[in-house]
Amino acid sequence: MTYKKVKICSAILDFDSDKNVSPIQLRGFLSHLFTNVSEFHHHSDNSYHYPLIQYKRIDKKLAVIGIGEFADVVFEKMSNLDHITTQDQKIPLTNIELQNTSYYPKEVTNKYKFTSPWIALNKENYAKYLSLARKDQRQFLEKILVGNILSMLKGMKIFIDQKITIKINSYKSITTTAHQNKFTGFFCEWDSSITLPKHCGLGKSISKGFGVVISL
Repeated sequence: MTYKKVKICSAILDFDSDKNVSPIQLRGFLSHLFTNVSEFHHHSDNSYHYPLIQYKRIDKKLAVIGIGEFADVVFEKMSNLDHITTQDQKIPLTNIELQNTSYYPKEVTNKYKFTSPWIALNKENYAKYLSLARKDQRQFLEKILVGNILSMLKGMKIFIDQKITIKINSYKSITTTAHQNKFTGFFCEWDSSITLPKHCGLGKSISKGFGVVISL
């Protein structure tokens, strides 16, 4: 079955600075700069809303990704940006690389991994995860990953008929911080029965740079 194509715009930022600027700081700056576009700060009444503007690192560079109807918004807004501002400095941009691509799921098995921690668990299912044996923990994470992929596709208004199969080949857990709280995050490598969009996020806090996916 052929699905509709979804536009994706990636704006990759270059700047000279002796300080490391995080995706969260970039989100704060752009959400104040573009207050008339609510998706830039991702304040939604629906806690399950998939963010269509996401902030992250791509090859160690800050990036903003616009998905679907927000691909053109990101292209337009970021084209005219010449600096970013943090709490203690104004940083001129030396270059913005704008990449326009499109995505639709194909029924082809591919290998993927996370380049930033995947926050898969909330308080309730974290307790369940800890109670499981190692083998069952892996299967538990696979089910959550399938759910995350379905949520992403739904956010892109893509509804698929076939069953998605995930096989996690390796994973490790780390402690990470989001929303000023500590969470268990995961770095995984896995096989997916459908193709996934490059650099789009899965899991929790994806608008702030968590759960970034690339293919292997």
